[in-house]
Amino acid sequence: MTPYLHSVKLCDRTLKNPNISMTLKEPINAFDRTPPYCIVHNFLGGDLIERLLTHAKTHESEFTSAKVSDHQLHTEMRVSRVLRNLGELSTEIDAKFKAVISQAILDLGLFPFELARCEIELVAHEDGAFFKRHIDTKTGMHDQKSQRVMTGVLYFYSAPKGFSGGQLRLYPLSPSAVSFVDIEPECDRLVLFPAWVPHEVMPISCPSGSFGQSRFAINCWYRRPILTVSSVDG
Repeated sequence: MTPYLHSVKLCDRTLKNPNISMTLKEPINAFDRTPPYCIVHNFLGGDLIERLLTHAKTHESEFTSAKVSDHQLHTEMRVSRVLRNLGELSTEIDAKFKAVISQAILDLGLFPFELARCEIELVAHEDGAFFKRHIDTKTGMHDQKSQRVMTGVLYFYSAPKGFSGGQLRLYPLSPSAVSFVDIEPECDRLVLFPAWVPHEVMPISCPSGSFGQSRFAINCWYRRPILTVSSVDG
């Protein structure tokens, strides 16, 4: 099980641990403040990262252009390629993400929820890739049985690093807020945040143009069942 050691900041109180950091702003003017997020370092470990890289490179031809919620290409909004088939790594990756859900819910201040499933995709951000400001609850695939509650993004890439940019930019809820926080896509770093948080993938520059030098990521959306009248009534 992945160790969930963390640093929690809540107002002026700080608990420190080297593997994970987390920020949570006080509720004053909450809509104008950077929303909560957790950072998990060394999430998968070197061996699994290497196997993921091998899987991505081996299946390069199976990656398809990323779409948005209406299953259409919107290159003015998002440019990247995705692969949903993780092959023999699927079960192992799924278990890794599920192992941190309880602590993440606690640290992010989310209401506990029943996990319906983890929605997982592998994304290749090549030269010129980006994803403009969006909210994951509005850009996912339509599902009448479950909805996104929490987002996890795991970064990985070949060494030496062959790209620049690609930071994850988190915004406050207020459209008029001017503040934001940029998180660097360090290899084997997992970032967790509520699925309703506005965010953006900043443009990537990969001078070599080589697929193997891309900024790779595993996107995981933790989904809860959609409550219906019949399920509430029992």
